[in-house]
Amino acid sequence: MNRTKQAAFTSSIDTESWITLRWVRGSRYYRVHLEQDLWSSWILTKVNGRVGTRLGRARSHEAPSIEVALLELAAIAKRRRQRGNELTH
Repeated sequence: MNRTKQAAFTSSIDTESWITLRWVRGSRYYRVHLEQDLWSSWILTKVNGRVGTRLGRARSHEAPSIEVALLELAAIAKRRRQRGNELTH
């Protein structure tokens, strides 16, 4: 890939807006990623499982816009707080 194509490719993806949040309660964790894919779509990925094991699952879906994705992320954060999960980073 030449430099012009590489510069155009990297400038179309906004990595500054990517967000990762992680909550823990007891031995359980819940992680959410908001990131942009190669086609500039916003992907919200939810990961949950048990600390210290390989058990868990990941679910991803495409958000129609970053605004919708941020609203969903805020709703997830509210739900985690209500359920007593501690935000770790």
